[in-house]
Amino acid sequence: MKKRSSKEEKLGDVVNQFIQTSGLSKKFTNHQVQVNFEKMMGPFLMKKVKKIFVKENKLYLKLESAAFKQEISMQKSKLIMDLNSSVNKDYLVDIVLI
Repeated sequence: MKKRSSKEEKLGDVVNQFIQTSGLSKKFTNHQVQVNFEKMMGPFLMKKVKKIFVKENKLYLKLESAAFKQEISMQKSKLIMDLNSSVNKDYLVDIVLI
């Protein structure tokens, strides 16, 4: 039986290193922000979101409901803080409502 080498690494570390070296870190973070926003809002509120995407460190939301748009605009700074903490860095700078 073969002995394990001392160069073992955690799978998570290897995946993170691959994401950074392949230039996918920005796309991966964009996706994480979108997924975390969907988790925060839940399925009921996500029905009111027509379109969601991240571009140039801004989260763009196209919403159906005017009341929901008003609520998001009032909670904008808290949402930005929560989403930034969910990706463990200061990534988002604004939420743009379309």
